[in-house]
Amino acid sequence: MKAQNKWLMLAVGLGIMLNPLNSSMISVAITRLQQVYQLDYTAVSWIIFSFYIASAVAQPVMGKCSDLFGRRKIFLMGLVVVFVSSMLAPLSPSFSYLIIFRVIQSIGTSMMVAVGMAIVRIYVTEKQAMAISILAMFLSGAAAIGPFIGGLLIHWWGWPSIFLMNVPFVAASFWFAWRNIPKDKPIQSPQDQANRSWLASIDIPGILLFTIALVTLLIGVLSVKSTGHISLWNMVTMG
Repeated sequence: MKAQNKWLMLAVGLGIMLNPLNSSMISVAITRLQQVYQLDYTAVSWIIFSFYIASAVAQPVMGKCSDLFGRRKIFLMGLVVVFVSSMLAPLSPSFSYLIIFRVIQSIGTSMMVAVGMAIVRIYVTEKQAMAISILAMFLSGAAAIGPFIGGLLIHWWGWPSIFLMNVPFVAASFWFAWRNIPKDKPIQSPQDQANRSWLASIDIPGILLFTIALVTLLIGVLSVKSTGHISLWNMVTMG
């Protein structure tokens, strides 16, 4: 494998690992967040649920956006989004703000996951199967080690360090990506899309309906009582 391809792999790997790393690290901070914000377990659990919901919605959307605007641009923008949200999250004055920054962080990491594999498939033409396997190791390894890292960070520096942990990874990934991911070629839209906005091409109504369905389903599950019955009133009024 060429040296440039190795650096490209490192850039993509450091970027895409932020999604499973952040989804797993926060799980060990639930108790600490309960104490800080004086909330019950169900309310605090939304710090986890919101990340997964945003990720499920954002990844296919960002994949489509990469076709419209270019994969390198989406990848670099994702790193910037993660950096900004990770710096602002520890400053959250309330739990609602923390959820907002968490969702933004999830969207940023999803931008990299959505295009990372495509970047490697396009530009790493030799030993491609090994390259994809390495990216899979970044993803699975980050998910596995996340709770351990999160526990250490909380023990020594508190829950804000879970967000600040992203900064060195973002900086390294951005540096290698800027230098080694080739610039996007000009993207020419099909003629039948010439008069349509890019918003129309990513199906905004479908995205909204999918998001509402996920949130409604999750609220319904959380409203299940110990008897095993679902309270429709709780589904409507919860939150």
